[in-house]
Amino acid sequence: MEKEQDVTVAKSAGFCPGVKRAIDKVLELEAAGKKPVYTIGPLIHNKQVTDMLAAKQITAIDSPQDAEDKSGVLVIRAHGITPQFQQEITSCGMNVVDATCPLVKHAQNIIAKFAGLGYHTVIVGDGGHAEVIGLLGYAQGKGTVVAGPEEAAKLPHFDKVNVVSQTTQKESVFYATAEEIKKHADECQISNTICQPTKDRQKETIEQAKRADLVIVVGGKHSANTARLAFLCQELCPHVQHVETEEELDETDVIRSKKIFITAGASTPNWVIDRVAARVKDLRKPGAKSILPALQKAWRFLVKNAFYTASAAAAFSYVCMRLEGIRPDAHLAAFVWFFVFAGTAFNRAHEAAYAKSKKFLYGASFICAGTALGVAAGLGLKTFALCAVLIAAGFFYPFRSVITAHLPPLPGTKDFATALGWAFACAFLPAYQYGLLSRKATYLAIVYSLLLVFMRTVTLGFSSANKDMIIGRESFYKAFGIKKTKWAVALILAALTAALATLWTLTWRPSLVAMLLIGDLYTIFIVIYYYGRNSTRSVKDETLVDGQFFVLWALSGLAALL
Repeated sequence: MEKEQDVTVAKSAGFCPGVKRAIDKVLELEAAGKKPVYTIGPLIHNKQVTDMLAAKQITAIDSPQDAEDKSGVLVIRAHGITPQFQQEITSCGMNVVDATCPLVKHAQNIIAKFAGLGYHTVIVGDGGHAEVIGLLGYAQGKGTVVAGPEEAAKLPHFDKVNVVSQTTQKESVFYATAEEIKKHADECQISNTICQPTKDRQKETIEQAKRADLVIVVGGKHSANTARLAFLCQELCPHVQHVETEEELDETDVIRSKKIFITAGASTPNWVIDRVAARVKDLRKPGAKSILPALQKAWRFLVKNAFYTASAAAAFSYVCMRLEGIRPDAHLAAFVWFFVFAGTAFNRAHEAAYAKSKKFLYGASFICAGTALGVAAGLGLKTFALCAVLIAAGFFYPFRSVITAHLPPLPGTKDFATALGWAFACAFLPAYQYGLLSRKATYLAIVYSLLLVFMRTVTLGFSSANKDMIIGRESFYKAFGIKKTKWAVALILAALTAALATLWTLTWRPSLVAMLLIGDLYTIFIVIYYYGRNSTRSVKDETLVDGQFFVLWALSGLAALL
């Protein structure tokens, strides 16, 4: 359990083992190039995750007949299905992967066992829930679903009855219902099939919610287990917020509450929980109450909507031009700003984490792409054509699966593509425009920018990945693992230093190179800080990581005065 600033984050919050197992399975299939991947119904009831999966061509369908490509893989989700439906799926001719939660399978086996012995099955749960529908299929036509003791009181008399539970049911409701059902049967078998992760989550929630002034439940509004958790909290705490993302927080309640408990449903990824927790802690920092909320929102807007990133790139273009011996050119810096903003905003618009800003990001990206092309046209026809190709490539990246769907996956493509884009705009284009591509200093400046931006993207990707494997193999960290990533970053730091040292030996702008070597210390600090943490990408993280470009810009400006 994590506790800081009187904010407690539940140890049991987040994906249960069954959900994580199912998500890992579909992502492993996608990463192995076994596309398309279909799931029988939504894999989990969390919009942020299902949107991300859809972006990776992992599509939810209702039956095998809905699959457009029969050569794809069909995955049975963690909730499980009826034996009749399983037989239909197995005989459909597609490659089928069963990701049913082992604890759900345990409940299915118990129902099948006692149904075979002549017992009527009563399931305590939500009648329309996918798991309950699947469980009912094992009752051999002798099954009933009740939500609680009130509905159980209306049941007829049974000779023999087996009482089981939806695996995410509230335990007190299950036992109260079972006691009522006992009155309606000569023989009553009580099978508590509530899974242990749910029991642990409920136990921790009951203990912590009683002590809190505010409970924040993170998870999908359509998730049964998350809604049940929120209802449980409402019985124990006067103030409860059920939110899907940090954007939905009631900041006034967060600031004025003395003790806050944060928990989440079994279908909520850790990166969503961590973002909510990070926002809560930011609001409660000393001095936070004196800062105008509008100012905080404005900064989040600038960072999340690519303004800060574009400004960092423009600042870095100044550094690259100084390295190349080019007098800083405002037109080139303006192109860099609009070019990086357009590409970053357009790609973020396709990420679930930025769903609420999607319309703005789309509109702004097209406006900035047009403006970047306008600036490029003023620099010459060849420059315009070159920039148009790069902008089109950046806009095509979210749709790359159209070409790569039947090709082996290329690991780390997102980080490499970002580094190439920045290196083109910040280092290659100024040298090309001024006819300086043949200089050794130009090559070193391009390599320097390529490596630095790659390391920046890898660092942000690492913090985005956290524990949930959602970002996929287009991120270098997820493709190669933490150990290889750390080695790669160490080698990049060495290469950066070597590139600057080579420029020093060439006596090329020694005061500037000396300042950039000092700037290396900030980069080293960033790397050590983030690779020693298990955190999730936040506004603060982007501010610190992209802040290195402003540090280098300031040092370069200082070098010009020496």
